[in-house]
Amino acid sequence: MSSAILVGEPAHPSDLARHECLGFRATKANTWTLHNADESVEVAVGGRFQLNSVGLIRRLATLDLGITVLPEEIVAEDVAQGRLRRILPAWEGPPTPDYAMTETRLLPAKTQRFIEFLREHLGEKR
Repeated sequence: MSSAILVGEPAHPSDLARHECLGFRATKANTWTLHNADESVEVAVGGRFQLNSVGLIRRLATLDLGITVLPEEIVAEDVAQGRLRRILPAWEGPPTPDYAMTETRLLPAKTQRFIEFLREHLGEKR
């Protein structure tokens, strides 16, 4: 009796259930939500590695040990160097929130300007 071998890359997010995926340990039941212009899909993913480190997930992906969903800014260099490539190009993961945390509400002017700069360049809508 022979076992089926998955060849190729996923054509739709639902295909991810049959691939080795690199996920975050804290992710709700290892479910990824992906969307395109027309639809949103939740898919249960699995794999040998469930981690809590973006850096380690990125590294395992560059070693071809699985598929992952990471922000473009984190993987841009690996994509440019050919160590990673985007699959399912019409699909995107959920937006990643960015936070600026301070010890106090009374901020020096330089810190206030920096936070304003981040808001402007990261596209925060108020």
